[in-house]
Amino acid sequence: MTFFKISKFFLYTALLAVIFVNAQTLFPFIVFKYVFFRSAVLAAFIFFLLGFLFLSGEEMEQFKSEAKRRLKSPLVIAVSIFVLAFLLAGLFGFNPAYSFWSNFERGEGGFQMLNLYVFFLLLILLFRDKKDWLAAFKVSVTAAFLMIAYGVLAGLGVQGFVGVPLKIGQRFQGSLGNTAYVGTYLLFGLFYVFYLLKSLRGLKSKIVLWPLVPIFLATIWFTQTRGAFLGLAAGVAAFLLFSALSKNGVFRRASAMILIILVLLGAFLYQIRSSPLMQKLSLTRFFNITLSNLSTQSRFWSWGSAVEGWKERPIFGWGPENYNRLFDKYFDTRHFVPNQPSDTWYDRAHSIIFDYLAETGVVGLLGYLGVFGVLFFWFFKRSPLTDLSPPEKGLVLAMTAAYLVQGLVIFDVLPIYLNLFLFLGFVNFAYHKNE
Repeated sequence: MTFFKISKFFLYTALLAVIFVNAQTLFPFIVFKYVFFRSAVLAAFIFFLLGFLFLSGEEMEQFKSEAKRRLKSPLVIAVSIFVLAFLLAGLFGFNPAYSFWSNFERGEGGFQMLNLYVFFLLLILLFRDKKDWLAAFKVSVTAAFLMIAYGVLAGLGVQGFVGVPLKIGQRFQGSLGNTAYVGTYLLFGLFYVFYLLKSLRGLKSKIVLWPLVPIFLATIWFTQTRGAFLGLAAGVAAFLLFSALSKNGVFRRASAMILIILVLLGAFLYQIRSSPLMQKLSLTRFFNITLSNLSTQSRFWSWGSAVEGWKERPIFGWGPENYNRLFDKYFDTRHFVPNQPSDTWYDRAHSIIFDYLAETGVVGLLGYLGVFGVLFFWFFKRSPLTDLSPPEKGLVLAMTAAYLVQGLVIFDVLPIYLNLFLFLGFVNFAYHKNE
């Protein structure tokens, strides 16, 4: 069992990949992260195999029986189908080698997906107690805080830290190098914080965790990322709506009242979005979400290219990492906007839906949506998640809604994938724990 413990240690270590930045590489915010993550997963896998090989006969049979039950989970099967579809899309895509290995800048593709899948399976097989997941969430929260701390130190100009200066109008990048990633990453961070607050009883834990809530929220604000803002709003609304439909009368009425107040407040702020007050509070960007906005329009044009490319390769798409090829072929000249700083090159459709549609075809997109289909089926149609209280179920629903909504306007990368697979592994544990 010692080998299994070491394997779990490296799984925890993998969650820290997001904090590393290496200025000696061409892409400081990307390269060392995926190198570190893959190294940690490889080490975890090696020690898992050693632990498995050194089990006694009786332990071996017991482990096989338990592993078989866990791997038969509908959610694990759905994730496996998605990963298989992702890899097949690369094999039958425009450039199979590029789809599998990606490039130095992104570090995604089939090989990255295989590492994420191994990470997910090891979580399923080794994290058998709630304390394992609580430890993972603690590491993730620590990583989120260190990610923010790195950005602060870089913004203050501390030697050895790479980043943008801390000043009004400058969007916060942390150690991720992209404001959009920071916002989405911290949505998961908030989920971990609230789940830990609900699960841990000690006063010291509360003292440490509660200050992280305003820190994470403030950081999302400083990123000025509208996708994360929409995701946060969707998550809060989902939690309050779930609570408003609960059996607890007082809690139900309070949640319904808060939801109504927030909706009215949001509508009011949207109406005055161009006022000096909103500009002073740096809220203009959050509420300047219109169909005529240049950022919105550019996404529509890019999505149009994705659809045109999908029509040419409808089954398995162009293959992961090959969106730029179809974007060039079906380039929309409206990306050239006179006297405006418009983007004219994309290697992603900036939407998880259109990215998977274009790059993995209808097979990959259905595989991806099937993962959440299973999750929602568990949530609404079958017996309640066995190891979650009603507030915890509300948190799971909120996190799912937040991720899916923000994903409508952004794409998945390692910091997001890492948390997504951790989250799915936890939901699978929570459902099957008491079976």
